[in-house]
Amino acid sequence: MAHRICSRPIIPLLISMIFGIVFGSWLPGNAIWTYFAIFLCAGLILFKIIYKKTPFFLPLAVFFAFGYLLIQPWVAPRFPSNHITYFTDNHQWEIVGVVDKNPETYNDRLRIILRVETLGRANRSFPVAGNICMTVTKPFPDIFVGDRLFLISKIRSIRNFNNPGGFDYRRYMAFKRIWGSAYIPGKKLFILNRNTATGLNTIIEKIRNRISSLIDETGESGNQQGVLKALIVGDRTGVEKNMMEAFNRSGIGHLLAISGLHIGIIATASFIIFRWLLSYIKFFLWNAWTKKGAAILSLFPVILYGLISGMSPSTQRAVIMVTVFLMTFMFEKEHDPMNTLAIAAMIILIVHPPSFFSISFQLSFIAVLSIIYGWSLRHVKFADNKKAMNDGWHIRITRKLFSFVLVSFFAILGTLPIVMFYFNQISLVGIAVNLLIIPIIGFVVVPLGLISVFLYPLSIFGASICIKASAGVLAHTLGIVHYFAGLPFAAIKTVTPNFFEMCCYYILAWAIFNLKGIGLRRKTAIIAAALVIFAGSADACFWAYNRFWRNDLRVTIIDVGQGGSALVEVPGGRCILIDGGGFSDNSIFDVGERIVAPFLWRKKIKTIDTIVLSHPNSDHLNGLLYIARHFNVKRLWCNSDSVEIDSYREFMEIIKKNGIETVVFKDMPRSYEINGASFKILYPPKDYIYKRKNEKQRNINNNSLVIKVSFGSKSILFPGDIMAYAEREIVATHGDELKSTVLIAPHHGSRTSSTPVFLEKVKPEIVIISASWKNSFRFPDPSVLKRYNENDCRIFRTDKDGALQISTDGRVLKIKPFIAGSFEPLFPNFF
Repeated sequence: MAHRICSRPIIPLLISMIFGIVFGSWLPGNAIWTYFAIFLCAGLILFKIIYKKTPFFLPLAVFFAFGYLLIQPWVAPRFPSNHITYFTDNHQWEIVGVVDKNPETYNDRLRIILRVETLGRANRSFPVAGNICMTVTKPFPDIFVGDRLFLISKIRSIRNFNNPGGFDYRRYMAFKRIWGSAYIPGKKLFILNRNTATGLNTIIEKIRNRISSLIDETGESGNQQGVLKALIVGDRTGVEKNMMEAFNRSGIGHLLAISGLHIGIIATASFIIFRWLLSYIKFFLWNAWTKKGAAILSLFPVILYGLISGMSPSTQRAVIMVTVFLMTFMFEKEHDPMNTLAIAAMIILIVHPPSFFSISFQLSFIAVLSIIYGWSLRHVKFADNKKAMNDGWHIRITRKLFSFVLVSFFAILGTLPIVMFYFNQISLVGIAVNLLIIPIIGFVVVPLGLISVFLYPLSIFGASICIKASAGVLAHTLGIVHYFAGLPFAAIKTVTPNFFEMCCYYILAWAIFNLKGIGLRRKTAIIAAALVIFAGSADACFWAYNRFWRNDLRVTIIDVGQGGSALVEVPGGRCILIDGGGFSDNSIFDVGERIVAPFLWRKKIKTIDTIVLSHPNSDHLNGLLYIARHFNVKRLWCNSDSVEIDSYREFMEIIKKNGIETVVFKDMPRSYEINGASFKILYPPKDYIYKRKNEKQRNINNNSLVIKVSFGSKSILFPGDIMAYAEREIVATHGDELKSTVLIAPHHGSRTSSTPVFLEKVKPEIVIISASWKNSFRFPDPSVLKRYNENDCRIFRTDKDGALQISTDGRVLKIKPFIAGSFEPLFPNFF
């Protein structure tokens, strides 16, 4: 073991640098002290060298500090006075800027990264710095990298949905050097001048665009075109959502990323061709330089294809590893895969430290690391088989198939916690589908596509033939993928593991693979396994207590932007989800998939006893579609108010298909009690459906379910989006029964709600307003805020406070806002 560490010094240095990057992202802004630490350690190292002493851990400290400094420009940037961040969220600007990257199309919308040059207003303009992300709706013109654009729009700052453990979108965009966003119709976007530069980036983008156009001209379906673009030029924007889900359920989502498979094909083919060509040149043949020359020449197509395919982290890793491997021919040294992987990771992180936090980087490197480590164990066990060369062809084929299965097994095993963390899904057919699909993709579809890439400058006709042949094979391959993805047992949804649980998994996996070792390694493995089992049991007990054994009522008002959603957890662990938030179009942003479901999974919740739809408006309904489809939902409470919109029809189809219990509103009991928690449906009246024909005020908002949740002496009122008409009626029918400790503001704080007579009866101590920051409806209305203050209400807002967690034992009620820092994560979120 000591020999291995000494022979791989890059690995501990890389680990130290990674820890420095992570620490720097947690605690930024201490660059001066870090520089001081580096100089101090460097001096001590020099002192040790002079006196011929081993510096031990000092180089690790230097690389830790180096990693800390690397990430600082992204997590603690110093903006100039004219940076774009100082001109957001105020008014519209006349914006002039240059397209920084090739635009991408998502759901009939164009996404453009614009490097802003000037802002103007009232016939006055001034230079600015910084990038913004523009969303352009149809119809939009053809726009390419380097084009200079003009538009008039407000620039919005990048903001998060502030929920515990939620995705940090602001940091994600900061790592991409994007500091604002703008939305504009395509007809209001003007091209001032086209890009006429002929630099390398421009040439590469033009090649990518032409190859994409060539694929579009095949006349194949959108799915085939999108997948083909992903496989050949690394453009996954055309892969439809259902196709992406099919690949993920089948366990082959990794094929859609340009990685070792593609780069390996290019490198192998190039090496064979160049070696064959150089064998005809006497100079190289006589000096035994055919391999060296082929290795050097192979670098050019490898790097060129890496650039054409977009150089994602997985592509960078593959290109660097292949480059290092080819250099072993030049220097005639043995190739060490583990060192090569470490060198690739270090180069990528030095060039772009935020890559460590990307899914692509983590999955790519952990998969390869797992394969290398697993293969080394296999090598130890089977390499001494001297009869292997004398075995029959069927034995050799079986051994190769077994090796292929092992590679897939180690990759799946190694990436399992990462896949669960990000995608909350495990494919149960992954090994079988990889065994079937990878040979077809790797030896037919991708090679034909790659041939078309290199044929394109020489013969468009030849490239077109290869593309069509590749698409033809791909069509049948996608049929196989859809078949396996459609199997009910193809994949299962999982809860989200935390960092502690992921560490336990990897330590236990290492221990299991080393239990048959000898000496110290076996003892260490036994001790590690015992400790992990103990720690895992403690973790399981914690979550069992947190989910099922607590005796308090907990309610979380989830930050879903402009909408409403709340999770109610009653003693004993039963969960009620009241509304799911939602945008007007789920294809653009699915609140259920992106916000509500991840929040539930992180709380280890997969079963929802009851989902409540207060009323079928998109900002309360659309987030529930994903929940009803992917969670174990037992029953639905709703007011039976049907509307003729696609999302509502789809929602009811999901309810019917999944066998979720639904009771007609007029037959629904008005009171429920679950483990000491009382649920009362106060509104609308049972016969409201018959009355609404003659009473115009009974619109969708005024028909909202009004639910009062009580536990002991404390209560919370969920009034949906009722307005003044409904408030008057509910006051007349229920009066003092409305009194509640907490009021969720009706209709997000609209001026049409929260009337004085209603507030007088509710008498809330706390009011919570669920609304998005600076929304177009201008919720909450200032007059309503004034009314709350006049009633001595303590006001919380999801747009300012983030998610709000309420807990009560029936006597004392506590409320914790997320942004105020009261939410303390059990384990830090490394990813």
